[in-house]
Amino acid sequence: MTASPVTPPRRGVLSAVLALNKQPGQTSFDCVRQVRRIYGERRVGHAGTLDPMAQGLLPLCLGVATRLVDHFHRQTKRYQCTVRLGERSDTLDTEGAVTPGGDAGGLDAATVASALRQFVGEIWQVPPMHSAVRHEGEHLYDLARRGEEVERAPRLALIVSAELVGFRPGRVAEADLDVECGKGTFMRVLAGDLGEALGVGGLLSWLERTRYGSLDLADAHTVEELQRMEDPTLALLPPEVAVSFLPAVFLGPPAVTLVRNGQAVFLPRGAAGLPQGEVRAHAAGGELIALGELTGFRFRPTKVMAG
Repeated sequence: MTASPVTPPRRGVLSAVLALNKQPGQTSFDCVRQVRRIYGERRVGHAGTLDPMAQGLLPLCLGVATRLVDHFHRQTKRYQCTVRLGERSDTLDTEGAVTPGGDAGGLDAATVASALRQFVGEIWQVPPMHSAVRHEGEHLYDLARRGEEVERAPRLALIVSAELVGFRPGRVAEADLDVECGKGTFMRVLAGDLGEALGVGGLLSWLERTRYGSLDLADAHTVEELQRMEDPTLALLPPEVAVSFLPAVFLGPPAVTLVRNGQAVFLPRGAAGLPQGEVRAHAAGGELIALGELTGFRFRPTKVMAG
């Protein structure tokens, strides 16, 4: 996806999406803080935390577009990762205390691929203690830092596809995976659960997010690249990137004015083949005006993109 000029909904009001390439060692909030400084915009929100050890695509919504963060969460993500089989960790990755597991020397690629297939579809995962999930108002990672461990109820997660794309045998074997998943899926938990299914234990040793919704890692810029750019706004994408999975309708000038004020409008009855249900509404020039529900020819805005 090539960056295109971002048209603010009103003069001086920013509304855009940034595809950021997060580097290992950075927290997701580190990235938010740096992007705030680069663009002079206080309203910056990220869609889906990446652990500090992880790298790759981190979508950021700026300005008015922060209202669309939840719509990113409705879309699938794609990861490349490496699982070490034959080791365990209290954090399910290399950041924690790593201990020996079973001898993985008897595993081959076919056995690992077969075990991986059982995790495709809707599965149950227990959130790790070192995660942003909340327990009685506190993040689990805050409890873990205090040495506390609490019971966590299993949660449904969706894994759309999971493929073994590389395998290196040994007492500690390495399996390279390509995984597409939905919101709330923990790759560390997948690594640990895969290792237990194979009877040797497992942990996540490397993770990169390569796709999120319609965004691809090839669209992304590092913080350092943005800082070097003479005009970093050239890296911004229009806000509809966050809702590209919704069908679009276009409004004339009178309807745009009414919708900006939160009023329902009727589309021309001559319009054929209108989508029904949840849609995104644009002005004739392409600017995203609102999200809403289209019933027949009546568009009712539910989220207006005003500053």
